Amino acid sequence: MAPTQLEIKVKSLERLMKEETYYIQEKVDQEELLFKLEADKDVDPYELKKQKEILEDTERLLPTLYTKIEQFKENLEEYLKSYEGEESTDLAKEVAAKADKLVASKI
Repeated sequence: MAPTQLEIKVKSLERLMKEETYYIQEKVDQEELLFKLEADKDVDPYELKKQKEILEDTERLLPTLYTKIEQFKENLEEYLKSYEGEESTDLAKEVAAKADKLVASKI
């Protein structure tokens, strides 16, 4: 059976929030790597520069991701306001609340 519009919206928001945890972990790992590289006096300057660029890319991506999470959350909430289907909306409301907390903690 094909997923319903409600399931699609919930899963999309969950996926974005999961991506956020991956990007945060990537940022932490990259910061640790940079710390080690900066402590190494024999490190190739090009390698150090490239690793800094990777960290900067991740840091630049996060605000955009939070904006997307906010947009998907608002879209889900708007959909729930007019939803008349038979599916339970408990999970959707729970995911929207988690997304709201996530975005609020990052602002």
